[in-house]
Amino acid sequence: MNKGNIIRTSYLVFISLASVLFVLALSASNPAMGNSPGDSVLAPAGTGFTYQGRLVDNGSPANDSYDIQFLLFDAAVAGTQIGATVTHNDIAISQGFFTVELDFGTGAFGGGGRWLEIAVRPGSSPGAYTTLSPRQKLSPTPSALSLPNVYTNEGQNFVGIGRNFRISGNEVFGIRYIGSPNQYGGMYMETSDANGWPFYGYATNGSFRAWTYYNGTTGDWSLYSAGIRLKVPASGGLRIGPSLNYSLVISNTTGSDGIRVLDTGDDGIQIGNNPDIPNYGVYIPSPGVSTYGLWPNTSNALGEWALYTVDNIQAGNVLASAYSLVVQVTGEDALSPGDLVAVAGVTEPLPGSTVPMPLVRLADEVTYSGVIGVVKSRMVWETAPGKEAEGEMSMHSADGPAQPGEYVSLVVFGIAQVKVDPTIQISPGDRLTASNQAGMARPLRSQEVNGMVIVEGAPVIGIALSEPVADQSTIPVFVTLR
Repeated sequence: MNKGNIIRTSYLVFISLASVLFVLALSASNPAMGNSPGDSVLAPAGTGFTYQGRLVDNGSPANDSYDIQFLLFDAAVAGTQIGATVTHNDIAISQGFFTVELDFGTGAFGGGGRWLEIAVRPGSSPGAYTTLSPRQKLSPTPSALSLPNVYTNEGQNFVGIGRNFRISGNEVFGIRYIGSPNQYGGMYMETSDANGWPFYGYATNGSFRAWTYYNGTTGDWSLYSAGIRLKVPASGGLRIGPSLNYSLVISNTTGSDGIRVLDTGDDGIQIGNNPDIPNYGVYIPSPGVSTYGLWPNTSNALGEWALYTVDNIQAGNVLASAYSLVVQVTGEDALSPGDLVAVAGVTEPLPGSTVPMPLVRLADEVTYSGVIGVVKSRMVWETAPGKEAEGEMSMHSADGPAQPGEYVSLVVFGIAQVKVDPTIQISPGDRLTASNQAGMARPLRSQEVNGMVIVEGAPVIGIALSEPVADQSTIPVFVTLR
């Protein structure tokens, strides 16, 4: 063959291209194994494809053996060679037609164009190859055309599904779902086994760093970063930590709450695990403001138990309008708010407490003069709302008088409304004690003897802050037991 007379480019006709990279073919099931359609395995089609051409030598279709080299480029002229050179020796050509398998390796075909450069020589010749010109542009195959919604751009190092643009300059892979409002759009990562752990991972410089995964056995979803840092159990809720420092840090903007807890009748926040651990249940350092470190409130009309504990409270200073004590009613009379009461004994502590509970009844100046406080409200010891299953008990206020055997809260220090004897004059500043009318207060009696004022030594409930007002049975008293 005369190499100089090889008919080039326009006579080397591209016929077909198939089996493009990344196309997956469903492997046939083996009937002997009894595989169901759901058990079929997706297998990669490989990176090779079939190329068919026609070679004309000296104006006539070639009929001989030829050595042919194939080189893949990213441009029609010059450009960069992609993959290795593929050489086929002694290809039998009949009537000018030949068919070869070409494989330029993984990643040879991206979103950019591809051109095939071909060089030939007679199969019996050890001489140089003759390069045909121009290069042959490779057109998309039917297999590739079946994925029109996939976009690739080698120059930008970007692959998109459903879109051909980046959301940000560093995006490498993106998905866009085109649908109606209030519909999901995205992708799933799946394992073939129901108890598998599908994950989404993060890595830098060839090393894994973190990942999120779903545990198919437990149903938990977790975030791993040098350890499990966040977990959402299948039963609900959220688990955070452990951490070498703070497991949770919340930074709020100026004028907004750092954290808000919306409860549905149960605990808003429950802290603690083993009660024997000698640590703080809640530790509040200086909040950086000159007002409140902790400000709890309740929806109860009387606002009791904004803070509830059976333990002691230690404080540098306590600012309070009144201090209360829960006691049990004894005797024959019911107790109402404003009643002056005296101690009549002691009974067992409430469950969970170690402090004996005083027994009280209406005070009077003869039989029960040991005044102990003023009734603030009736109290009820019952199962806490929403805690029936746990059997958790709570003490809270209730309307109406407290019958013998029930409970009341007493003001033992601070300002309280106290029932007073309407038959005796009372002035602001008078020290008060039990009257001969049960449950009412009167001023201490005094008498001048030899120029000295002698005051009776009866127990004092407190100091009157005002005189009685018509049609009112109580006056404000600063309760201070003496």
